[in-house]
Amino acid sequence: MDNAATLIFIGITLATAAMGVVLTTRLLAGRLIARSGGAPPRGSGNSDVLRRYRFREGYLLSDVDRDDAFLDHDIDRTMAFKRLVSSLVPISPDLKPHLTALQDRGDAFVIEGRIGSDPVLIGGRLEEDDVLSLSVGPADKREGRQTVEAATLSALQAELSDLRAALDTGVVPMWREDRDARVIWANASYFDLLERQQGGDAPCWPLPRVFASALEEAPTEGTIRRCSIAFPDRDEPTWYEVSRDELPGGSALFTAQPADRLVRAETNLRHFLQTTTKTFAALPVGLAVFDRKRQLVTFNPALVALTQVGAEFLSARPDLRSFLDQLREMKRMPEPRDYRSWRDEIAQLEEGAENGTYRQLWELPEGKTFRVMGRPHPDGAIAFMFEDISAEVSLTRQFRADLDMFQAVLDAIPAAIAVFQADGAMVGANEGYGRLWGQDPQDLAQMPHLNQTCQDWAKGCKPSPVWGEIRQFVGHEIERAPWVEEIETLNGMRLAVRMAPTRGRATVIQFHPLDINVADPLAELGVPPATPLLDAARAQVPEDTQRRA
Repeated sequence: MDNAATLIFIGITLATAAMGVVLTTRLLAGRLIARSGGAPPRGSGNSDVLRRYRFREGYLLSDVDRDDAFLDHDIDRTMAFKRLVSSLVPISPDLKPHLTALQDRGDAFVIEGRIGSDPVLIGGRLEEDDVLSLSVGPADKREGRQTVEAATLSALQAELSDLRAALDTGVVPMWREDRDARVIWANASYFDLLERQQGGDAPCWPLPRVFASALEEAPTEGTIRRCSIAFPDRDEPTWYEVSRDELPGGSALFTAQPADRLVRAETNLRHFLQTTTKTFAALPVGLAVFDRKRQLVTFNPALVALTQVGAEFLSARPDLRSFLDQLREMKRMPEPRDYRSWRDEIAQLEEGAENGTYRQLWELPEGKTFRVMGRPHPDGAIAFMFEDISAEVSLTRQFRADLDMFQAVLDAIPAAIAVFQADGAMVGANEGYGRLWGQDPQDLAQMPHLNQTCQDWAKGCKPSPVWGEIRQFVGHEIERAPWVEEIETLNGMRLAVRMAPTRGRATVIQFHPLDINVADPLAELGVPPATPLLDAARAQVPEDTQRRA
C-alpha cells in the first residue's frame, strides 16, 4: 500500500481518538480550582461534574460555567436549547424521542450515553412554572478525564475533515476490517466500486467484503495478491492488486490498486515472448543470449543441434566461460594454441559482442565452418548467433576453383581476350591481353572502363574508326551481330579485332595477330568482315591505304 495513504489513515485514527478525548476527559483543573479558590482557565470544559440546565420555552434560565463541556458560558440564551441538544444527541442517540415525550406529556426520563468509553447519564423532567430541566453527569466516579481548548477541538475537526477528503478523492479503494474480518470503514472509491458491482444500487451497512471471494488467498502484511472483479457495465473483468497493513488493535487496512494496465502489459509481453520463442525455434541459426552477468538466459533448439551441447546443460543457465569451455570440449570451436591465447580469445569475443563488432568464421576440426556473430542487447546483455555455413563455404570454394580453371583456359588461348559489361566496365582478361597491350594483371584486376581502354588502344595503333564502333557495340547502341575488322599497331603488327555478344549483355573482344602470308586472313575467323559503318569508311580511302589501316 502507498505510504502516504497509510499515514493519512493513521492521521484520521489519531484525530478521531483526540476528539474522543475532548468529550471524555475529566477536568482535573476543577479540583485544583476548588482547592485554591481561583477561577478556571478560559476555554476549558468539565464533563466530570453534574450539570443542570433549566429552560422555559427554549430560553436558558440557568447560568453556564466557564468550564462547561457542552455550552459556551457566553452563549445566546435563545439558542442554547438547540445547541445543548445537538451536543447531547451524539452521546445518546435516544435523547430526541425522550425529549419529545417530556415536552408533550411531561414524561421524565433518565437515559445512559457514552462519551468515548465513559458512561454518562442524561436526565430530564418538568418543574414548576413549565420549566424544563436537563441534567448531564458521569454515571460512575472514575477520574482522570480532561478537556481541551475549543480552538484545539476546531483544529482537530478541520484536520479530520481534510484527511477524510484526501482519502475520498483518491481513486484507490481502501477499507478497514476488524478482528472478525468485518468492514468497519471504507473510502468513497470503495463505495463507488460497491455501487458499480450492485448495478447502481446504493450500498448499505454492513458493507460486503468485495475482494474476499475474488482472492484465492488473502494478503498478509507486506504481501500483494492479484484478483479480478466483474462489473455489469463492463465485458472484461477489472484487475486489482490488494495489499494489507496491520493497524493497532488487531484491525487491518486494505488497499486495492488498479492493475488493468499492468495485466495488459504482462499479457502482451507473454504473447510476444511466445511468438518470439516460436520464431527462434524455427530458425536454423543457433541463438544464445547472456545477461549483464553473462549468465545464459535464452537459447533455441538450433543451438543444441549445431553445438551438440546438451539441452540440460544449457537449461542450467551456465555462464559465458562455461559455455565456451563446453564448446571447446565438444570440438565446436577452433582449438587455441595455449591457455593464454584461449583466455585472450574469450576476452576479445566478449568485448566484440558488447561493441557489436564480433564476426568470425570458426573452422572446426571436422571440416565444418561456423559463422559466429556477437551483438549487444539492452541492459548490458549480449547475444551470439551460430550459423553453419559449411555448404556455403564449400560452394564458394568450388566456384572459385571453377573460376580459376576457366581463367587458366583463357590464359592458354594465344589470342588477347577482354570482356566488358554493358556499362563499359571490364570484367576479365587473359594473359595474352596483358602481353599484347603491355598491361599489368594487377591493373586489369581494377576493372578499367572501356573509354580509358579505347584511348590506350588508339595510342598504340594507327588511326582507325573501329574504336567508336567498339564503344557503340559494347553500349548496345548498334546492332550486336558479331563482326571483325583489321587494325595495325604503330610497330606494324596487323591485328584482327573480333566483337561478339555474350550472356548478361556483356561483350567479348578478341585481338588476333594476322598472318601476312595469307591472302585473306580475316576469312579464317569465319565472321562477316566489318560493319556497314566500317564499309562506308573503307570506301572513302584508297585500297593501298585501306590495307595498311
